[in-house]
Amino acid sequence: MIKRLQRRFILLTMSCIGFIFFLILLILNISMTASSQQRGFNLLSEYIRDKNNLKPPASERHARDNLTPDKTPPAFKAGGRPYDWINDMRIFSIVYDQDGEVSEISTKNNPNLTDSNLLALADAIMKKPKDKGRISGYLYLYIPSEEGVSIYFLDYGPEREMSMQLWRMCLWIGLAGMLIILIPVIFLSRWIAKPVQLAFDRQKRFIADASHELKTPLTIITANAEVLESALPDNKWLNYILEQSRRMKILINSLLDLAHLDSEKGKSAFQSFDLSKAVRKAALSFESLAYEYEKKYFCDIADGMTLYGNEENIKQLVTILLDNAFKYSDAKGCITISLTRAGEKKQLLVHNTGKGIDAMDQKHIFERFYRIDSSRSRQSGGYGLGLSIAESIVKSHKGHISVKSDGKSYTDFCVLLP
Repeated sequence: MIKRLQRRFILLTMSCIGFIFFLILLILNISMTASSQQRGFNLLSEYIRDKNNLKPPASERHARDNLTPDKTPPAFKAGGRPYDWINDMRIFSIVYDQDGEVSEISTKNNPNLTDSNLLALADAIMKKPKDKGRISGYLYLYIPSEEGVSIYFLDYGPEREMSMQLWRMCLWIGLAGMLIILIPVIFLSRWIAKPVQLAFDRQKRFIADASHELKTPLTIITANAEVLESALPDNKWLNYILEQSRRMKILINSLLDLAHLDSEKGKSAFQSFDLSKAVRKAALSFESLAYEYEKKYFCDIADGMTLYGNEENIKQLVTILLDNAFKYSDAKGCITISLTRAGEKKQLLVHNTGKGIDAMDQKHIFERFYRIDSSRSRQSGGYGLGLSIAESIVKSHKGHISVKSDGKSYTDFCVLLP
């Protein structure tokens, strides 16, 4: 339980950190993409302005006027934008006349872009014209005029590759950072779970000590009551004492079983044994019960299965599940126990007809002292510990137990063992 609590804390903490990291990474990538696209559009605008000998924007002219002669940057000494052949080679254009016919097309002899490819891109833009946009890895500016329409393209590949490199670099740095953060989170989970571990250990110790302390006086009370019963037969008061003593003995033994399983001392008795033989032996003891209560009882135990574990605990598991099935099956109902292979695992299935267990109760059915119907459980001598003991046995063998029921006609308990 404590380890499960630690795992949940680690998972929750790392999930929150990972979510925040990926959110920051997403925002950074979006902002960088938007910034690189804006730079691309600015580059296209400068190219078009210089090509058509247009004046720069007022803000740029104002910046030029305020420069001293000796500090005038090279970009403005010639009166315009310096020739940037690298970027210019990435800019392509196509011009349509007033009749919509292509009057000029320029691919700069780029081997990766043919006239037909550029025409296909331009035709797609002409169908849904926008002032600017992005299409098939190219940024474009759509410029209508009295003479026709001009469309300028910029190969966006370098900017896109730079964005992807930044994304990958941030991703790897973030993952490395999360691995580094994982180490203190693990130590923090142990520190947080320590008080819970102490409380749980004290609870287990109390249950074990109290059960042992109660066992001796209960044995004395039962022995004295049995002696008195022989002297005073059919005395209802003595019968009440013996009946409640027997119920108390069952409760104490169940608590001792839980304390024993919680302490994991049972694992010291693990060894390989014949699982098929152990399940069959525990199941056969219920044939007389089925005959007495006129219930149908079927066993389907596959031969040759072995398990590394505690044989007595497995027999106890089978007894608990079958006892539960017989108690809560309907009159003249049907109980079935089967042991089969499910892939690499062994599957133990106990089925019974009857009222079933509704969905809400199935979530709590393995909790200690949880009873679906308190009055019914009290009449049958149950304390809500049997299925909790069964779950502890299964977990100690690194298995899994589950319940399935429609809440109306049947209940299945399924155990998977390695």
